[in-house]
Amino acid sequence: MEKAQTPTQRKAGVYFGIPLPIWVVGLLVVGLILGYLWPQNPVIKALYNSGTYFPKTVVTFAAFFIFNLLAGATAKLVMFHRERAGKLFGLIFGLYVLMGAVSLIYVAIWMPYLTKISITLPGVPIPSALEWVVQVGRTFANVLSQQPLLQALVGAIVVGYFTSKVPSLHPIAIGFIKVGDAILWLFKKLLWYYPIMIGCLAIGIPMKFGTKGMQMYGETVLWVATVTMCWSALMILLVKLTTKRTWKQIFSYYGTVWPTGFGTGGSYDTLAVNVISAEQDLGLRPEIAEVSIVFGTVLNKNCATMSVLLCTITVCRLLNIPISLVEILMLIPPVMILGLESPGIPGGAGFFMGPIIGVLLNVPDLNAFITTMVTVFSGLIPMFNTAGNTTDDGIVGALINDRFAGWLGLEDEFSQVASNIGKGVREHA
Repeated sequence: MEKAQTPTQRKAGVYFGIPLPIWVVGLLVVGLILGYLWPQNPVIKALYNSGTYFPKTVVTFAAFFIFNLLAGATAKLVMFHRERAGKLFGLIFGLYVLMGAVSLIYVAIWMPYLTKISITLPGVPIPSALEWVVQVGRTFANVLSQQPLLQALVGAIVVGYFTSKVPSLHPIAIGFIKVGDAILWLFKKLLWYYPIMIGCLAIGIPMKFGTKGMQMYGETVLWVATVTMCWSALMILLVKLTTKRTWKQIFSYYGTVWPTGFGTGGSYDTLAVNVISAEQDLGLRPEIAEVSIVFGTVLNKNCATMSVLLCTITVCRLLNIPISLVEILMLIPPVMILGLESPGIPGGAGFFMGPIIGVLLNVPDLNAFITTMVTVFSGLIPMFNTAGNTTDDGIVGALINDRFAGWLGLEDEFSQVASNIGKGVREHA
């Protein structure tokens, strides 16, 4: 890229003079048109099949990717702090987990109004609160023992933590960090293929489901836009009521980061702009902005998890899989945890959550479910997700800056902690 490019331009990518988001939306539309006009053409069918190869490859190696990404992220966050700064990391982690849980409850409240989903399947009684907890626990235990992706998730946290805490194991922790950085580098280098893949997969919506598929995809985009933008409005109100941030600071921050996140479609691609805007526009202390946003880039995918649940409804309807609000509520605990490990790349949540959701729902054709999920979870949907995810990182920073920093008593240690943590992330951001 030219040296004169801004960080935002450099992160979003420009191919043949056209920004990546325009390529994504443009080829999505082209794919929909091709599948609608020539659904039986063998060349068009071959193009669609070519788009399925990459997501199938990612799913094949998903356990390896997840283990190294999360182990490296855990090691990075634990290694680069001092004793007293551990309180800060615990607070930030807790805030992001809380935000993830609240956001999924929030989207579940929206679902009956937006999607018209029934509360239960015909002939199935509504479970009691105890029955729901028991069923969630049983499902989660079965999947944890049988599903390698969730085993990788738990194992990565444990291994990343202990290798970073035990000095003699630090070389292993550093190895996980390097492998995790290499995986992110690889995905970023393949961003040029993302719009091509989306265009090819989009052929399958009208080819398999006709006009109904195109209509349902459009409805899903509207659902996601409504839910994520209303969520952002609530976050703006929250930060104004609970912090010392002014309206000017808040809207300056959102005016910079929201469109940048929307344009890039990936949290890692928005990281540099997000940190700078949190400091200059939102007025956060640099040390707090860096720590909060670096953590958020790794851990916070709350808008993506909301969209995954909405897309699950659409995919099930397209594939004629029975689904009700009860099944969606069963998915909330595992999806919340999966949101902590999904990579911040365009469409990453669809790649990494789709297989586990398919297993949890016991779908008859897992491959069809995964490819349809990746197709639906594309185009504008990751763009709305990233816009919401990245600005939420600044909200958490503002809460810590104005409500918790004094209580933590970490002002003297912030600079070194932020410098150490931010250094590794900025190298590949």
